[in-house]
Amino acid sequence: METALIGREHSVRMLRARLERARASHGGLVLVTGEAGIGKTSLVRGAVDEAREHGDLLVVHGACWDSDGTPGFWPWTQAVRSLRRGSAAGEWGAAATAAGGALSVLLGEGTGAGDALRFELFDAVTTLLTVMSRSRPVTVVLEDLHWADAASLNLLEFTAQHAWFERLLVIGTYRDVEVQRPDHPLRPLLPRLAARATTVALTGLAPPQVEELVARTAGSRPDAATAAEVCARTGGNPYFVEETARLWSAGQSVTAVAPGVRAVVRRRLALLGAPTVRLLGAAAVLGRRFERGTLARTAGTPEPVAAGLLGETVAAGLLEPSAGDAYVFTHDLVRESLYDGLAEERRRHLHAAAVRTLRDTAGAGDRARPTDLARHAYFAGPDLDAGEAVDILTAAARHAVSRLASEEAVGHYRRALERLGTGDPHRHVLLALDLGAELQLLGEHERSWLVYEDAATLASGTGDAGLVGRVALTLHSADSRGDGTGLKSRALREAHRVLVPGARPADDGPGPLGAPGGAGPVEEVARRVVAAARAAGDDDALHLGLWARLHAVWEPRTAAQRVDVAGELMEVSRRRADVWMEYLAASMRWVALLELDDPAFLRQFYAMVAGADACGLPRTSMISVIDRSVVHAFMGRFPEADDLLARTLALSGTHANYYQYFIGHHRWALSLLQGSFPEAERAHHATPGQDPLYTHVLAGITALEQGAASTGAVPWPGEGPPGDSVLERGIAPLRVRLLAQSAAASRDPARCRQAHAALEPYRGQWLVSLFGWDISGPAALWSGLLHAAEERWEAAVRDLTAARQSADRLHGRPWSVRARTELARVLLARAGPDDEAQATALLRDTETEARELGMPHIADQSRDLLRSLTSPAQPVAAEREFVRHGTVWRLRYAGRTVHVPDAKGLADLHTLLGRPGQDVPATRLLYPDSAPMAAAAAALGSDAVLDDEAKSRYRRRLEVLDDEIDRAAAGGDDRTAAAYDREREALLTELRNAAGLAGRPRRLGDETDRARKNVTARIRDSLRRLAPHHPELAAHLQASVSTGALCRYAPADETRWRL
Repeated sequence: METALIGREHSVRMLRARLERARASHGGLVLVTGEAGIGKTSLVRGAVDEAREHGDLLVVHGACWDSDGTPGFWPWTQAVRSLRRGSAAGEWGAAATAAGGALSVLLGEGTGAGDALRFELFDAVTTLLTVMSRSRPVTVVLEDLHWADAASLNLLEFTAQHAWFERLLVIGTYRDVEVQRPDHPLRPLLPRLAARATTVALTGLAPPQVEELVARTAGSRPDAATAAEVCARTGGNPYFVEETARLWSAGQSVTAVAPGVRAVVRRRLALLGAPTVRLLGAAAVLGRRFERGTLARTAGTPEPVAAGLLGETVAAGLLEPSAGDAYVFTHDLVRESLYDGLAEERRRHLHAAAVRTLRDTAGAGDRARPTDLARHAYFAGPDLDAGEAVDILTAAARHAVSRLASEEAVGHYRRALERLGTGDPHRHVLLALDLGAELQLLGEHERSWLVYEDAATLASGTGDAGLVGRVALTLHSADSRGDGTGLKSRALREAHRVLVPGARPADDGPGPLGAPGGAGPVEEVARRVVAAARAAGDDDALHLGLWARLHAVWEPRTAAQRVDVAGELMEVSRRRADVWMEYLAASMRWVALLELDDPAFLRQFYAMVAGADACGLPRTSMISVIDRSVVHAFMGRFPEADDLLARTLALSGTHANYYQYFIGHHRWALSLLQGSFPEAERAHHATPGQDPLYTHVLAGITALEQGAASTGAVPWPGEGPPGDSVLERGIAPLRVRLLAQSAAASRDPARCRQAHAALEPYRGQWLVSLFGWDISGPAALWSGLLHAAEERWEAAVRDLTAARQSADRLHGRPWSVRARTELARVLLARAGPDDEAQATALLRDTETEARELGMPHIADQSRDLLRSLTSPAQPVAAEREFVRHGTVWRLRYAGRTVHVPDAKGLADLHTLLGRPGQDVPATRLLYPDSAPMAAAAAALGSDAVLDDEAKSRYRRRLEVLDDEIDRAAAGGDDRTAAAYDREREALLTELRNAAGLAGRPRRLGDETDRARKNVTARIRDSLRRLAPHHPELAAHLQASVSTGALCRYAPADETRWRL
């Protein structure tokens, strides 16, 4: 092969060595780079052919295509198809079985439950290649990766990483010069691949090599001057050199190369007959690969004639035969030159003809067909009826949506709107609403609200009240981020005005926490839209109205109503053949049934999952995966829930989008159930741009679950900055949970009364937030904790028993374990007849079950409570006992023994009791596990947190940031301005933290004062809590313990404590 490729000896040896290693032991990844025409394909093809001649190497091939109509994973689709064609039936069957059903996504055949899951697809392709490589070495060649979609590159990276030790070699080619452009979408990805690969970089040939190539191509050797001129004008690019040499041998001048390769191709095409060139022009419209029959019908040429002309083109080296009746352009530059050479009118005519041909020969298994049709429909321009073009583009958009390809869907929707113009305002509005929804899914909130603004303006101008209502309802359900002009509220007010004449102006703000009626205007608008749609038989409007009503009535007392609305929405969706909305409504229905404490939720859930999986659409499969993860977590099947969550995350993509916020919340809830508190902390901080109220709620619950005494008052609607009213209603049950947990932890009577009032609407139900993403237990659990905090033992036992029974009835094992553990605590505190025996039985069961489920924090609590009950009796002389058993303290004094939950103040008292008559620094109590830190904190007292030099640097940086923010804002670079603004705010926060009262510098020695305040507060809090349970001990400690910078236990007697 070294004599076949001029000037590529070293590259040939590198590639040959990698192929030989793949045959003998293991493969890897090789990337061949260089500009167009540099010889990448020739190098790879020669090396692979040579290797195949000397062994049983199996070679499969795929190529990328630079077209808006190319579906995702296209090069891998070709490679897998090639693998199937090139392998024996039994060999393919075994490998495909091992890979699983996800391969159907690439093969364009039947779909299955996991077809949409990107991780499963990646794993399936890698498994297929790995199994194949164990019987004989496999080489996968993927060409023109600079035109690949990001998903294909991610799959390539995955395969290279996971199959490195197999006899599998992947060779990719791409134009590195193009990828290095700043605006190239794959610029961040291909260098990352290159880090894992052996790179073979091809550059131009040297003048002697150019002379040799010209001689070989033209059949006669040029003189040195001619060879040098060819080299200078072509840069040694072999393709340019060969094209120039052919023209030169035909009597043309080598200067013909100067205008570029497109000119060379045009001159080469001029040597062909006019009918051939005309047919090739139609082929260029179809794309890099096309079928003979499709070309003949598009060009209006009889197929036998087309076959003859194509044979002439193959002989000229411009086309290569492919599988079946297909042909492929030898180089995309040929196709591009042909396409650019078409007159605009001819180009439009051919695209319109391609639409008719492809539509008449559509194949159900061809995933590329909707995108192909959409591309041709758009470029056909006025040669295709506008309505038909919009229909095709809309269908392609919805097809992309069903595959979770939101970026592609946005492109189709934009083109549909462009093609539609303003001739049909009603349809324009509806398409704009769909476009806005997809932009929201992509996390492009500001762009979505610009689209929504146009839709609202256009709808208002039509005078169609129903259309205005549909816009308002769509916007009401949208994420408010990016709505800088208050469009959501304005649209609702206008809809309410035109649909409910004479009514008072609508107020879309949320009502009181937990109270019904907060979404009255929305519900009223939805009701009017639904009534009008039913009267008109308009299922599209009815669907939107029902969906909006489902959101509008999402309140504690309306769960039964939501069951009915979701059921009707399922029926309407079936009539509209909208399978995704049908299963989404089914999902909402099982959520409402669970909220009602109805075990029938499981029947609805399993029916929904079975239907969504059988449907096989990626979007419906995602609903199934999400819901299964939520329900598995609810049932305590945490490993399955974790696996499904990972699949959901892989499916949602790597860019910021709608799903990632909910996925992050589910990760938080799942971690909280398992007692993985560090993971829960990370989860609720992981997604940027979260609503402050939402962040406050999650942080508060996380702290309380870890034993915090209280998180302070919970803000109610209207108390904080304006937020998203839809979000506020969506997290209302979570806020009620936080309110109840915080009030119970504080034992404050007023806060407990407030929490009882907030829980009242949820009586007999479960707290379900965020449309089912969060299940926060039965309301009876939290009311039981409130009653326990108020020492209303009978009520606490009643509600906690009800919570346990509800959780058992719904198979919510983690919540049953939680309720039984809390019930045992209450029984021990009540100390009635048989209470300790009942509590002991409960704790033994919960310790075992909690460990089985993977809830070690609950198991440890049960174990510690059991140990406190079964501790051996102390000698009579040991009248004073202050002993911790895990999370429970056993306290004995004056003949009375009590068990109280762990608190930092009790740990401080324990330390003081062990050092009677001694002064203990408050800093040592604040840092019990770090004596050096405590000593250092006590010793500090004069240095400022920030010295003058540090402050000066902060100020200089703030001045720079102010200038950069102004510059970015003036240039319209909002993202950069926002980044600088965040840095500026962080610096200002540091400066504020370094200042004390009246701006005085805060001293490092202030740590001692902080320790004094904190330790004093927590000791007093512990004594206050202890008083109702053991007043004698509380009185003794209040009289004997002094707090301050130095703390001391100074009892009146010398009786020792058992500690």
